[in-house]
Amino acid sequence: MLRQKEKELMRSIDSRKERIIEKLQTLIRYPTTTPGLGCKAEGQSYRSYQQDIQKTLEGLGFAVESWEIDAAKLETFWGSGVDPDRDLSNMPVVVGRREARKGGRSLLLNGHYDVVPPGELNAWSHDPFQADREESRIYGRGAADMKGGIAAMLSALELIDEAGVELKGELIFQSVPDEEGSTMGTLACCQKGYRADAALIPEPTDMKIQLALRGGVSGKITVFGRAGHADRTQPHFSEGGAVNAITKSMKVVQAFEELNEEWRLRPDKRHKYLDPDIVIPTLIHGGEWFVMYPEKVEIDFTTDFIPGTTDLWKELEEKIQAVAAADPWMKTRPPKLEQTDTLLYGAEVDEGEAIVSTAAEILEELGTPVELTGSGGLTDAVHLINYAKVPTISIGPHGSTAHMNDEHIEIDELVHLTKIMTLLILRWCGYS
Repeated sequence: MLRQKEKELMRSIDSRKERIIEKLQTLIRYPTTTPGLGCKAEGQSYRSYQQDIQKTLEGLGFAVESWEIDAAKLETFWGSGVDPDRDLSNMPVVVGRREARKGGRSLLLNGHYDVVPPGELNAWSHDPFQADREESRIYGRGAADMKGGIAAMLSALELIDEAGVELKGELIFQSVPDEEGSTMGTLACCQKGYRADAALIPEPTDMKIQLALRGGVSGKITVFGRAGHADRTQPHFSEGGAVNAITKSMKVVQAFEELNEEWRLRPDKRHKYLDPDIVIPTLIHGGEWFVMYPEKVEIDFTTDFIPGTTDLWKELEEKIQAVAAADPWMKTRPPKLEQTDTLLYGAEVDEGEAIVSTAAEILEELGTPVELTGSGGLTDAVHLINYAKVPTISIGPHGSTAHMNDEHIEIDELVHLTKIMTLLILRWCGYS
């Protein structure tokens, strides 16, 4: 049941709706697009955005630290996702810390300020970086993923401060780059030693409490053949005949299908909130001429796996080895399996954690259906949970338009999310 001070704050949020909207619009208007692979951030948008965040936090009494990440100096380990060659310069991290005043529980608020590219601009009905308001929505890249959530967190902190409410527990606010590219922004914070009793990330979760995430890694398999004239009848390969790499590659693709079916049925691949492990061929390249036997085929693939999986790459290797062993040609010229992207582990939080029950109680009191969920996509929560050992949940707006043209957030949902954030901060940290 809402206490008197909490009721007053809920009414205050309703009356300050326009200010919350303006905060989100300000954040969207910084075009903080994630740099592509092999690229670095250009322009002043990233720094200007972070200066805005820093000014807000300092005005709320936070001690602020800001730095740029050198990816080559980050600790690497299984699942870290560290790409030492990625250039993270010009995308600073900002962390604000306000110490505990009366010994309450500490809370870490984390949000990534990078957004995916807008794509074809003519596919948008609104400029992706103008934060247009149309009827009940705010449009723009990052509106849902995840500047809407960041605006809600900042607004909650401001409203609590203006109401003169003294929080008992420590607060940490992290504004990080490159979640869409590498998750190294949050990992850098973890490796600097930032910890709390619990953490919240406002990823778009359709207002559900997100507890679990699958890990992922991408790779490439090269299947070998032997070149030859396609218009000539070829002798057996043992007599020097051509071998069609495309035909052989079909056995590898079929092996992936068999592996997916096996994983779908295996008890150790089942998870309450996540789909089973999966491997998906996504790109295929092969052949050099239309009347020539292709001598090489490259298959790019991506995988997703539940947090309990720690040997997925070994399972892939064993499956490919079995395919090669059953084929006389591939037995002596086995396919080559390579990892092409950094591996990021999955993560999960026990549903019995106190932060989960606190969030569920708040959602119920505000009339929001309580549903626990997981995500096939990766977020910065994996490092907070695995590396920093901080129980981390995500709650955020509906994400059906995230990474799409005309990304938007409903204004009523933005206001409601601010109420959730406010109560979660108050209840978790405790207040006078």
